[in-house]
Amino acid sequence: MKSLFLKLSTALLSVTFLFSAGCIKVPESATNLEGSLDTDNTSVPYDKLALNMFPRNQTAGDTLSQMLDIRSLGINRIRVNFWFDTSYMTFSSSVPDFRKFDDVVNSAGSAGVEIVGILAYVPGWLVGDPNWKNVYINNFVIPVVARYAGQVHYWEIWNEPDEITFSVLDGSAEDYFSLLQMASDAIRLIDPSARIVSAASVNIVADGIAKFEWTNQLIDMGLSRYADILNIHTYGGQYEELIILGVPMVLKANMPLWITEFGKRGHGNQLAYFEDTMKKLELILSPDRIYWYTYIESAVADETRSADSTYGLVTMDGGSRQESELYTHLKNR
Repeated sequence: MKSLFLKLSTALLSVTFLFSAGCIKVPESATNLEGSLDTDNTSVPYDKLALNMFPRNQTAGDTLSQMLDIRSLGINRIRVNFWFDTSYMTFSSSVPDFRKFDDVVNSAGSAGVEIVGILAYVPGWLVGDPNWKNVYINNFVIPVVARYAGQVHYWEIWNEPDEITFSVLDGSAEDYFSLLQMASDAIRLIDPSARIVSAASVNIVADGIAKFEWTNQLIDMGLSRYADILNIHTYGGQYEELIILGVPMVLKANMPLWITEFGKRGHGNQLAYFEDTMKKLELILSPDRIYWYTYIESAVADETRSADSTYGLVTMDGGSRQESELYTHLKNR
């Protein structure tokens, strides 16, 4: 499978990126590459599969029982939120409350799953403070990373900062890069063994070239000095964009690649999409990890989604547990 990645890389050497001019020239010969993907003779790379999880949503059970259920699917890596919100620090003068984070970390240890923790967002009382980045680092990043050093080995700095700004970031690659620099320096002082995952933009294939440009700007500013892992999110079936724009981007970054979100709404749609997309992502980009979104959808404690509309493998809509065809497939493989 690596050989196809190399073939695509060679085929795309003629792709000329003109990001500074705000445009990209793509040779017409590159636009039919998707048709060359032979997934019939390709296996699903289950060894790379990981899963997003919202521990605060306990409609399907407590944190430990959900993690044990994830382990029963043959998955031992999860991506979870560590939120800087008022449940962690009610006011600026409050003592941090680690109980929710302790539950996640202790449950992961008991279940035998590895965490990538997303250090994300700010409480309402911090919005409008021009010094917010320093507060985020000193009151949140430093104490959280110090508490779980040796237990959590991967930290992701924010989530989709190009659009999920919480009215403190401005959505630009430059503003996020500044935050990443500060967080990276702090984390490496506290726990030199920790690996830092860059934040992905919103669905990289959803807005023409814009999200590729945003990610390339991070790479050009020196992403590899402050992050150990390049990260993207991709939903839908726009594989030509991943071939034409994604392959050169990954080659330029020269970093390990994780896809920390991909998924499909509707229990009846997930299995076929999963198998096809896992194969194509492996053939096109050969990432080190691929995280399905998600185990159960919604970060709200008691919120549920219908089986027809959820990204989750599991839903408790109507009070009864419903499992997707993909869940059953993973359980029985």
